[in-house]
Order: sequence, then structure tokens, then C-alpha cells
Amino acid sequence: MDMISSLPDCLLHLIMSFLTAQDAVRTCILSKRWKNLWTTLPFLDFDLSKFDYDGKIDDFEQRSKKFDKFRDFVCMTLEHREASYLQRFHLSCTEMSKFNDSYDMFIQSCICYALKHNLQWLKIDYELFSPPPLGVFTCASLVDVSLFSFFPYSIRAQGNSIDVINLPCLRRLYLRGFILYQDFVNKLFSGCPVLEFLHLENCEMNFSTVNTQSLKYLKVVCSGKCRKALEKRTGQLINTPNLLSFYLRICPRIIGDKMLLKMPSLTSAVFDVHMPKYSSYAGKSNMIFGLSNVQSLILCGTGIIMDLLENGLLNCPEFSNLKDLSVKGLCLYHHFSSLVSFLNLCPNLEKLSLSHHDNCCWVHACGNQEPLRMASFKCKLLKTVDVKFFKSDSKSLQIVKYLRDITFNSIVEINMSSHSDSCLTSLHW
Repeated sequence: MDMISSLPDCLLHLIMSFLTAQDAVRTCILSKRWKNLWTTLPFLDFDLSKFDYDGKIDDFEQRSKKFDKFRDFVCMTLEHREASYLQRFHLSCTEMSKFNDSYDMFIQSCICYALKHNLQWLKIDYELFSPPPLGVFTCASLVDVSLFSFFPYSIRAQGNSIDVINLPCLRRLYLRGFILYQDFVNKLFSGCPVLEFLHLENCEMNFSTVNTQSLKYLKVVCSGKCRKALEKRTGQLINTPNLLSFYLRICPRIIGDKMLLKMPSLTSAVFDVHMPKYSSYAGKSNMIFGLSNVQSLILCGTGIIMDLLENGLLNCPEFSNLKDLSVKGLCLYHHFSSLVSFLNLCPNLEKLSLSHHDNCCWVHACGNQEPLRMASFKCKLLKTVDVKFFKSDSKSLQIVKYLRDITFNSIVEINMSSHSDSCLTSLHW
């Protein structure tokens, strides 16, 4: 017997966990030692895109035949498994999404099988046409769940959907394409007492309150697919006292006018908030005020930054803990003086990164260019300033000069680049 084959089952299973299920089953031909090893494998990774198929797949009919072969293989594998324990189950069928209801029934049956075997990690890369099995929300062993929905399917905790949510071990949850209502959100956090990571992508968030003590990492990504979410809402509250990291990439038109964030333990935040041209953005920056305890902050998107600088500075609290600030997508020529005013609210800032948006589409809102003027304060703790321009001209050099004037013995790194020249020029003061 070779040295690898002499290893205990647990180590061989670990090696096989890096293989797709098809390759794991193929190991049965290696030797008698490997013949039935795959039947007790606690990690199953079924990936249609990696499934070996002899025929061509250049049209729908051939893709359907490939899926039928793939489905037969999955069913055979599950039928011949001998183990009662299944730690991780991944099923990826994105190539066949949106094609046939029978495929959806197959996915549902696979999920039900996995849930009956003390499953800990579930990921379904297939956009479901129907709601996930109710067992997904009552499986006591689940630790990590990722589900995609093709249709914006409503998840409710009452009526004809989910009555009970009991996931005592769940720490990570990723949902994409679902419509979330307040009753579901309430039961989610009450039924998931140790939930720490929540990722929502293109979900219609029809709820007004999030209140949880356990959540530490929150990521919300919404494109046009969730445009109906919060357009008519006038107030939302996200109360997460133990949240450490908050990532928001969203179009402000789906955010209510009065979103209140209570995140006193937050250490890092990213606001990637882009506005369509000529849209109304007034009042959207109020949600940033709830992040005044943050240590690292990244602001992306002209609209939200302009609203903060033009409409929110009078009521903006001091960011006394902020040490690292990055501002991307702002026309420094038009708003440099307002930006300096915001820096005055960051007394302990150590690092500043600015990315100039040269082709500003907000000229109608910017109005006349602000005159560059000397700052009336100093960033005493500022150590490094990094500024990126698309070109070097008298205006950019003047901005560099003023940035130097607000620092004390700092290293100011100025990066200037153009579309025609990928080289960067750095100046150290």
C-alpha cells in the first residue's frame, strides 16, 4: 500500500474535499482502499460547469442533455452514500438557471437530502424559482448558508411561508434575490442568536428595523434589481451595537430619507453610494452621522459625498476615532474647500486618500467652482496623504500645496496619471 493510501479516512477525506464530487467518485478505481471511500465523504461539491461531458454544448438542447447527465450523477452519488453525516454541501447549476421547473424540483430535493444529514455548510449556486425548503430555516446544525433566488420571492415569517426560524448555530447567511419583510427579519435575528455575518445582495428590503446584538459584519449590495425596496419609506433604523464592519453598495433612491444607524462599536465602513445623473440626493448623508465612532471610512460616489459636504456639515458630529479616510469620486476642483471643512471634524486623522473625479457629471449641482483657500486648521496627527489625479496641472498642484499646509511633518504622496500614460509620478514633501 502506498503512503497516501495508508493515511486514515479523515485525512483522505480532507484531501478529497478539494475535488469535485465527480473526481472524488473516480478515486474508487485507484485501489481497494479507495473503492468505497467516496461513500463516506463528508464534503460534496457538485459543479455543473466542471462536470465532464462528451457531447457538445453549443445549444440549449445539448446543455439540457449535459444537465440530465449531471442530475443522474448527483442522484446516483446521494443514493449510494453510506455516511449519515454531511458537513458541507455545494451545488452549482448556474448554467441551467431559468430554464425548467423540473430542474428546480431537483435542486429542492438535493437541499432536503443535505438537511437530513446534520449539514453545517450549504451553498446553492442556482437561482431558485420556488421558495427554499422550510427545513433550511429549522436545521439546528447549519453554520453557513448561501441561497440565490431568480424570482424576487417573498420571505415572510407568517402566513403561507415561514412560521418558525430556529438556527441556533448559524453564523453566516448570504441571500440574493429575495424580498425580505419585517416579520421575517424579526424572526431571523431572534431565531439566529449567534449570527455574525449577513450578506444581502439584490434583496428588496421591505422592512424598517434591524435590531440585533450578535451581528458583527453586515454587507448590503443592491443594484437596479432591488429598485422598489425603500423608495417610499421615510425612516429606517439599523441598531447593531456590536457591529464591527459595515459595507454598503447601493443606489440612494432605494434608501429612505431618514435612515438612522446605531453602530457604536463600528471600526470600518465602506459607503459605495452612486446616484443616477440629475437625481435627488438631499438628506441621504444623514446615515453617515451614525458612523461617528468608525476608525476607517471609505466614501465612494459623487452624490453622497456632495450631500455630506454641502448639506450635512452643520449637523455632522465629530469623527474623533477616525484615523483612515478615503474619498473616491469627488471633483476636488469644485469641492476642495468643503472637503477641508469635513477634515476639521476628524482631529485624529492619520491617513488621507483622495481620488479626483475629473469628468464630474454633477456640474449642474456643483455650481460655480469654489475658490481654493487656505485652511484655518491643522491636521496635527496626519502622517500620509495620497492624492490621485488624471492629469497634472496648475489646479492639482495648488491642491497639493494646500494639503501640505494642513499637515505637520507629514509625507505627502502625490500620484498623477493620465489615460495615455500609465506611469505615476510621486512627489514627497
